[in-house]
Amino acid sequence: MNHKFEDVEVKENGISLLEENLKRKRKKCMIGLGSMTDPYIEEELGLNYTRQALEIINKYGFGVTLITKSANVLRDLDLFEEINSKAKCVIQMTLTTYDEELCKKIEPNVSTTKERVEALKILRDEGIPTVVWLTPILPFINDTEENILGILNYCKEAKVFGIVCFGMGVTLREGNREYFYSQLDKKFPKLKERYIREYGNNYVANSGNDKKLMGLFHEFCERNGIVHDNEAIFNYLGLFEGKGISKQLSFFDLI
Repeated sequence: MNHKFEDVEVKENGISLLEENLKRKRKKCMIGLGSMTDPYIEEELGLNYTRQALEIINKYGFGVTLITKSANVLRDLDLFEEINSKAKCVIQMTLTTYDEELCKKIEPNVSTTKERVEALKILRDEGIPTVVWLTPILPFINDTEENILGILNYCKEAKVFGIVCFGMGVTLREGNREYFYSQLDKKFPKLKERYIREYGNNYVANSGNDKKLMGLFHEFCERNGIVHDNEAIFNYLGLFEGKGISKQLSFFDLI
């Protein structure tokens, strides 16, 4: 990037391009939002680009799935319900930290975990399927059994369809590694040196507790009927359903 991490560039013609493409597309499909930037960053509350995109998706009868860390997703609940009644809508929410104070420390300027979970419960009550992303899990910070179990119990309460997890750890690309280390220096003094000793310039920084925590994760999901096979979840997210869904599918509906 040639600008500050916090700066945001806006695609001013993004909405018009979306409509031009959807009105020409013959085959309906799922539209994904939020893969690169959260759809509900602060600027969205003034721009309303996400809502405008959802209105167009609804207008042309497509399905939608989006991923966020914000309880502001509930602002567009009316559109999610309408899309889901005609096609399919799935909301994905990232959860990483059960402890609220730690959440505020490592995920500032976004909704706290409890706020996100309350949003998941409201979506549940309104019949909107949900998926949780359990990532990143930061070594020496939130890679504990207590943290993972706390999040998993939240997911059980919210009756999420599935949980995406690629392992207990974090990926550090060149560029964002420097930013990550600068934040460690500010919030967890001396922890940067431990990361450097442990991982060097590795892209993947897996927790030393990875095997134990992944075992706990899979066992919990299996016991509670939560889909925990990443491929099955991605197949579900990409599957367009033309008449809406009255229930969240089970794993066995996907294989």
